Amino acid sequence: MTKLSILSRVKHHLKLGNFIFGVPAKWDKSEGKMISISESKEKIVKAFTDLNILFIIARIWTMLTKEASLLERIVGNTLTSLAVVDFLLGYNPSDHAHMQFVNCIFSSEDIEPGKQWATVLTVLGFFFDVIEVGYYVIGASHAMHSNDTFPMSTWTAQLNPLLVRGEFLIFLQLSVCTAYYLLTVLLTGVTFLWIEIETFIKRCKTEIFDQAEYRKVQVFEKLLNSCIRESIFLKVALLVPAFQVIILYVTIKMSHAHQYFLTMAFLYVYLGSIGFTVLTFSAAGKVYAASQDWIAKSKTGERKKYGRKFHYSLIPLRLQFGRNFVEPLTPLVVQEFCIRQTISFLLVTN
Repeated sequence: MTKLSILSRVKHHLKLGNFIFGVPAKWDKSEGKMISISESKEKIVKAFTDLNILFIIARIWTMLTKEASLLERIVGNTLTSLAVVDFLLGYNPSDHAHMQFVNCIFSSEDIEPGKQWATVLTVLGFFFDVIEVGYYVIGASHAMHSNDTFPMSTWTAQLNPLLVRGEFLIFLQLSVCTAYYLLTVLLTGVTFLWIEIETFIKRCKTEIFDQAEYRKVQVFEKLLNSCIRESIFLKVALLVPAFQVIILYVTIKMSHAHQYFLTMAFLYVYLGSIGFTVLTFSAAGKVYAASQDWIAKSKTGERKKYGRKFHYSLIPLRLQFGRNFVEPLTPLVVQEFCIRQTISFLLVTN
C-alpha cells in the first residue's frame, strides 16, 4: 500500500463526513488539498455534535428509570459509555491547523519503496476500513429496537420510534467526526512522522542528506504536537485505556452469560480499540527511540566545532499528551494497566 492509497481513504471518510455533516473539513478537487467547509455547514456540524448531549442524557435517564435485568444494565451501561467516550473524543474545536498538517503530509514527496513501509501503510489503511465497518455495526445496534438483545434501543423506542432511527444517525455522525481526529489527524500523523525520521536516518547513513535536515523533521514534529498535544492525544491517553477496560470486562461477562452475538460485537470493538492504542503509542515510541539513538551515535563522529555545537543542541522527537510524552515502553505500560484493572473488576464482581 502507498501514500496515495491512504489519501484515497482519507478522501472517502471526508466525503462520508460531509454527507452526514460530521466533519469540519472537505477535500477540494481543484486545489488538491483539504479545506474547511462553509460557515453555515460548520454550524450544522456543531449543532449535530451538541445534539449528542441530549441522546446521552436520554440513555442515562432510561437506565435510571426503567426496570431491567443485570444483563440488560451491563449492555446499557456499555453503550452509554461508548457514546460518552465517542462524544468526548470527537468534541474538538474546528482548527485549520489540523487541515494544514494533513495537507503537509500528502503534499510532501512520496515514501521510498520498501516492504517495511508498505506493511505499515497497509495496517494504517486497514484501520480506516475497520473503523468504517464499526460505524454501521455499533450504530445499527441502536436501531435494532425490536431485538431484546439491545435494551437501550427498546427503552428508547417506547418514547418515540423515530428517536431510534435518529439515534443511529446521530451516533454515525459523531463516530465519523471522532474518526476524523483519531485516524486522519492523530494516527496518520504519528505514522508518517515515524516514516519521516526512519527515512532521514537511512539517508544520513548513505550521506545523501545533510544532518541539518533533522531540523525539517523537527518542524514536522512541532506541527503534529501543536495539533494533538492539548486535545486529541491527551484525551486518547486518558479515555481509550479506560474504555478498553470496560469493553474487555463486558466481553468476558457476555461470554459467561452465553450471549454470543454480544460477545462478538463487543470483542470487535475491543480489538479495534486495542489495535488503535498499540499502533499509536508504538509508532510514537519508535519516533522517540529512533531520534534518540541517531543523536547519540552522530555526536561521536563529529570533529568540527560547529558540528559538535549543532549536535549538542539537538533533542529527540517527542510526541506529547499534556505534559507527558510517549516512550518506547509506553504501549506495554498502558496495556498492562488495562489488563490489571480488568482482572481487578472481575475479581471484585465475582
